[in-house]
Amino acid sequence: MAALIVVTAAAAGCGIGGTEEEAEPTTIRYQSSAGLINYLEVADALGYLPGLTLDWIGESGGGPASLQALATHQSDIASGPFNGAIAKVVSAGVEVTAVAAAYGSSGDVSSSIVTLDDHKITKGQDLIGKKVAVNTLGANAEAILDTYLKQEGLSDDEIDDVTLVPLPGINAESALRQGQVDASYTAFAAKETAMKHGGLRVLADDVDLVGPYNGGSYVLRNGFIEHSPKTTRALVGGITKAIDYAQRHSTTEVLDLYGKYLDEHDRSDERKSYTSWNGNGIATAGGVLRDQDFSIWLDWLQASGEVDADAVNPSELYTNKFNPFADRKSE
Repeated sequence: MAALIVVTAAAAGCGIGGTEEEAEPTTIRYQSSAGLINYLEVADALGYLPGLTLDWIGESGGGPASLQALATHQSDIASGPFNGAIAKVVSAGVEVTAVAAAYGSSGDVSSSIVTLDDHKITKGQDLIGKKVAVNTLGANAEAILDTYLKQEGLSDDEIDDVTLVPLPGINAESALRQGQVDASYTAFAAKETAMKHGGLRVLADDVDLVGPYNGGSYVLRNGFIEHSPKTTRALVGGITKAIDYAQRHSTTEVLDLYGKYLDEHDRSDERKSYTSWNGNGIATAGGVLRDQDFSIWLDWLQASGEVDADAVNPSELYTNKFNPFADRKSE
C-alpha cells in the first residue's frame, strides 16, 4: 500500500482548506462493497438523510482503494476501510478521520480462516509455502492472518513464505474448492454461504484471536468536516441511526428493506450477494468508535514497518462528535 500513501498524501495535502465547496454539499458521492450492507444506503432507504442526495459511483476495489478515492476527491465518504489502513494513511499525512464504525465482529458475526475438510492443513505451520485468499492486501484479512500465524509461533520469515492471493469474496470459495488456493479468509455473506455449502474447516475465527471489535469505519476528509459541519452531522447522524435500526431489527427485516432499495436503484443483480448476510458485526451501539478499535492493529503495523506506533495516537484517528449514540458505548 506504499503507492497509495504517496498518492493520497500528496492529494490530501493540497486539498484541505482550498478545494472544498464554500456552500455545504448536498450530494454525497460514495462507493459500496459487495456482500457488506452499506448503512449509508440503509439510512437513505429509511429517510434518515433529509436534504441529502446519494450518488453511487460503483463498488470499491477494497479499503485502501476507497481511501485513495476519498483523499483524491473522487468520493465524499469512504464506506468501511480497515481501521489499520486508516491509521496507516493518517500517519503518512493523509488528512482524514473515521466518523462511525462500518463493520466488525461480534455476536454471531465473525470472520474466519478456512480450508477444506479433507485438506491436510490443520495448523498455522501447515500454511508455510501455501496460498491464502484474502479480499485485499494491507487490510483486515491480512492483519488477522498475520495475527493468527504469529500466535501459531511462525517467524517473520515463515509468515513471508505464506502467499496472499487477493480475490473478491464471492470468488474465494470457488478458488479454494478448485485447489487454486490452500486456505481462505472469509467474512460476512460470503462466509455464511461458503459454510452452508459444507466441506470446510475453520482454522481460526477473528474474535478468538482479538476479541469483539469494530474493524472498519466510515471516513471523511478533514476538510469536508471543517467546511461542511451541517452536512457532516446530517450524514453521520443518518448512518448511525441506520446502524441502530439494524441492531434493533431482525436480519430478515433489514434484508427486505435493503433488497427493495437495490431494486429501486436498478441494482437488483446485487441481491444475490446478500442472500446469506447475517449482520455487519458492529460491536458498539450506533457504531460508536473507541481507541481499542485502532490500537489493536498498531503493533501489527509497527512490526511490518508501516507505522511508528508510538507516534500514532488512536484517539486522533476518529471522532464521535457527530454520533448521537456517543453516550451509549458498548464494550
